[in-house]
Amino acid sequence: MGQVTGSHLSVSIALSNLTQVFVVFLAGVLLYACSYPVTMHSPQGERLTGKYRYGGEGRGLIQVTGTQGETLLGRFIKVDRTTFVNDYEKAFGRGAIDWDGPDLSNAGHVFLGLFGTSYVAAEAAIAEKFTPRGEKRLAVITGPLFYWTAFLESDRRTSMQCYLIGSAYTGKGIGRCKGDEGREYSVEF
Repeated sequence: MGQVTGSHLSVSIALSNLTQVFVVFLAGVLLYACSYPVTMHSPQGERLTGKYRYGGEGRGLIQVTGTQGETLLGRFIKVDRTTFVNDYEKAFGRGAIDWDGPDLSNAGHVFLGLFGTSYVAAEAAIAEKFTPRGEKRLAVITGPLFYWTAFLESDRRTSMQCYLIGSAYTGKGIGRCKGDEGREYSVEF
């Protein structure tokens, strides 16, 4: 075996550094590609943006940038519809959300009729949402639905409780959050 000369060693180090840069770049791309946008609007027309990432088993992470530039971060977890409705109405009042269809949140798998020609029961939720101008509108989401709750907190100790409803048909969702100061936001994801 021959000796490693200075030029071979520098080429080897350069390739090693290039490989490390590529691995870091690829990890960043994959992390960014696995997150999805979240937009929030308040009745006053305030807009917050963020992202969420589903982690499997009904759990995930959500991150939102607040009005003062703080980052609110938290976990969301899957809950059944009855728990979701009770908590949602405690936070926003009776009549803030309406339902139609059977509760499928505990039916096993949300893609019940994906294969074959079986009938799939569907459910729908209707909730208030705020437009960028602060107007109230109704948002409707259908499909087998999944229900998440999340608690977000910033490094400045501001916090908000969120209630999110997603559709297994579209992958889109709606929801509502309430900050520790009482400010409310509608959510679209």
